[in-house]
Amino acid sequence: MKLRSHVRSKMSSSTPVSVGNVGAWERLCDRTTPPAPKFAPSTWVKVLHPPTAYSFDEAWLLCEYSENQWLAWIPDYGEILLSTDEFCQIS
Repeated sequence: MKLRSHVRSKMSSSTPVSVGNVGAWERLCDRTTPPAPKFAPSTWVKVLHPPTAYSFDEAWLLCEYSENQWLAWIPDYGEILLSTDEFCQIS
């Protein structure tokens, strides 16, 4: 089986594109965008285990404290530092 040395582009059928030129592909792969954050400030989330029996089970995210922790505000409780495994998005 013999591989072709050139592949034709759909945009310009008259200009061959070299298959052996992986430098352009590597540059394109380096431009990957970072994953979108799962949570954002100023959003309500569901608290899986509320801090007290009398506090709400929802929290308002204030700001990201670290990669896996958020500073949040829970009504009838106040500010609290929550790990990302302690809350989830409200569906």
